[in-house]
Amino acid sequence: MMKYLLSLALVIVVFTHTATAQKVYGTRNGKISFIAPNDEDVKAINNEVTSRLSDNGTLSFSLLIKGFKFGYAEMQDHFNNEYLMSNQFPRADFKGTVTNMKEVVLSKNGSYKAVVKGDLTLHGVTKNITVNGTITVKDGKLSAIAKFPIVMKDFKIDASSVTEKVMAEINCIYQ
Repeated sequence: MMKYLLSLALVIVVFTHTATAQKVYGTRNGKISFIAPNDEDVKAINNEVTSRLSDNGTLSFSLLIKGFKFGYAEMQDHFNNEYLMSNQFPRADFKGTVTNMKEVVLSKNGSYKAVVKGDLTLHGVTKNITVNGTITVKDGKLSAIAKFPIVMKDFKIDASSVTEKVMAEINCIYQ
């Protein structure tokens, strides 16, 4: 009788785990770029964004601040040492959800509007943000793109001599 109960418990555990298993898509080479509009637009790109997106809508991304590359070494130096202080605050992270993930049909090719809500941590400050983007499904592969403003003072970044805000764009192709 004890063996029967243990076997039944094991079957229930396996079935429950299988029923709640979720598909997780990931990348280690997502891209995030930004432009700071002023007299001479300041642009940078980071091609080493790590991101995970699950079929239930859980989304995260993480990047090293020093991974941003600029057109000029002097801009990169100012960015890392004066504005973002990347030795003190080496990472930027986002954890949130695609709130309308049920509208994204992962088994059907197409582009789907996505609303993402979550916490962005930058320069040691965490702020709740909401961003609109697009998730594209093609032949079972997912890609996501979103553009959004980052207001410097919201994250206690003093870059007023350059810009008050930047336009960020994140683009990830998931495996």
